[in-house]
Amino acid sequence: MTSETFTWLQPGAWRKPIIVHTTMVAKDRQPLFGKLGHDGRCAVIEKSPLGWILIKQQQRMLDLCPEIKILADKVMPDHHHIVLQVMRSMKRSIKEVVRGYMQGCKAEALKLGFDENIYDAPPFYRVLSHKGQLKAMIEYVYANAERAWLRKQNPDLFRIHRQTEIRGLMFTSLGNHFLLNWPDRQFVEMSRSCSDEEIKQRLQYLLTAAQNGAVTYTAAISKGEQIIARTLREQGMPLVVLLSDGFPGEGSPHEKYYKPGGLYFEACSKGQLLLLEPTMQTMTSPIISAAAEKTLRKKAEEKHIAYRLLSSSTQRYRFVALNEIGKFIIENG
Repeated sequence: MTSETFTWLQPGAWRKPIIVHTTMVAKDRQPLFGKLGHDGRCAVIEKSPLGWILIKQQQRMLDLCPEIKILADKVMPDHHHIVLQVMRSMKRSIKEVVRGYMQGCKAEALKLGFDENIYDAPPFYRVLSHKGQLKAMIEYVYANAERAWLRKQNPDLFRIHRQTEIRGLMFTSLGNHFLLNWPDRQFVEMSRSCSDEEIKQRLQYLLTAAQNGAVTYTAAISKGEQIIARTLREQGMPLVVLLSDGFPGEGSPHEKYYKPGGLYFEACSKGQLLLLEPTMQTMTSPIISAAAEKTLRKKAEEKHIAYRLLSSSTQRYRFVALNEIGKFIIENG
């Protein structure tokens, strides 16, 4: 077979030692596998008969494939996660093994009266090959229920808004919009050439202001900006982040289920975060274009190079425009 869809069937593909995270989604995202609840201490999933089948079939998969082991798994109402480790080379691809697992689940589901496919699409795979990825993914898998519970308790904080107007500019947004009304605001913009000492000094100043009630705005582009944004998140300080391309497209399959990851998720659930992605109309508005051009011209003069007008589609223009948008919001509050 030459189709891209079946390249994993080629000899050797996905058969060697590997660690992979796979996500399998229920048909039409129906809560076929269980129900989300809370036992007073933490979020729990009350598995349905079909949810218990998923667990039993995992053991059958291990019995049939002694070359693999499960490092983490989580059955959610409308999807389930498994982190698999291939410990030694196998005759079959790990994707073939997972496909066999899903077929086994479907066969058992038929016995319960499920005539249609219980899955929405082929599973999603993510290979874990970088330092720290495995630990982070295992934590992510096991925290799934708690995150789902937080989203359920605070639905407005996790809803994408496509037409958010701020000072006459339009954005796609997600998070706590009340942060926009906070009177004490500060903006973070740092050059890529800033030294570690300069970043440290700036961080201390901004952190002190945040601890005294300031809401921090940043595009988190340069190393210094990212360090400051991360530190503020870790310390639970309110943050407004400007994104260049942060949300799934309108009408895309991922739009309904989008959620910020990692520390952003926790900050969002606590009302400490607002994500803003300017529309193209905002990026190219006369006031932002003029401000971005002025900044770019100044940077060129400082470097003694000829200035040339940049297209609004270039990354450099977008990064400069994001900072100008942030400053505009701060200055026109």
